[in-house]
Parts: sequence; structure tokens; C-alpha cells
Amino acid sequence: MPEILIVLCFLTMSLAIVLPNQHLTYSGLSEKRVIDQFTDNMHYIQQLSVQKGIVHTVYIDTSNNFYQMYKDWNSSILMTEEFPPDWEIELTSLKPYTSFNRNGTVNNPGTMWIHTNQKTYKIIFPFGRNGVVVHQQ
Repeated sequence: MPEILIVLCFLTMSLAIVLPNQHLTYSGLSEKRVIDQFTDNMHYIQQLSVQKGIVHTVYIDTSNNFYQMYKDWNSSILMTEEFPPDWEIELTSLKPYTSFNRNGTVNNPGTMWIHTNQKTYKIIFPFGRNGVVVHQQ
């Protein structure tokens, strides 16, 4: 009986240490997945602009935490993606409607911030064809 109690105490302490760290790791990975998906989508829309020779536009809705991509503003939506609802999206110098020219450059470069539960990301749409740059703060 004492051996069983010792083993149960050891298992309980091990779980108390491991489970909170596992949740933080999972949250960090899902956060990274969303940020990576956003940057991949921006590179994709930039490449579409170059390949098809057509201006493509991205609309970022900060109040509803989603973004949409268009071939041009008058066309139908190519793709809609959502940010988690508890994230705060802040457009500092970036316009809600950002477009990529036929040569892949950003028409109106700027910066946006994404504030998650754990981290803050600075996302830059720079001059030129550099795509999107993400800095974790």
C-alpha cells in the first residue's frame, strides 16, 4: 500500500509539472501556424500578381479579425482567412486595402501589429518586392 501511494504521488506531481507546459507549447504552435499562414498567403497573392500580370488586393478587417484576397477590387473573393477572435489586429501605417502591382511590389507599404495572448508581432509590407516581413516582439 505505501508503494502505491508513493507511485501515485509521483505521477500526480509529474502531471502537475508537465500539463501546463504542454498547453503553452500547443498555444505557441497554433499561434505560429496562423502567422505563417498569413505570410504564406501574402507571398501567394504577390506571386499571383506577377504571374498573371494583374493587380491583386488584400483587405484586412481589424474589427472582425479576418482578411480577404481579390484578383482586383471589382472581382470575386479568391480567399478568406480568419485570425483567432481574441487577437487584436492593429493597422498603424498599413491601409486596410493593400494591393500588389503587376511586378509584385506593394502599392501602399506599411506596418501592422498583431497582439496575441502570448506575443506581439510586427508585420511589415515593405517597399519593393520583399513580400511580407514578420518580427516577433
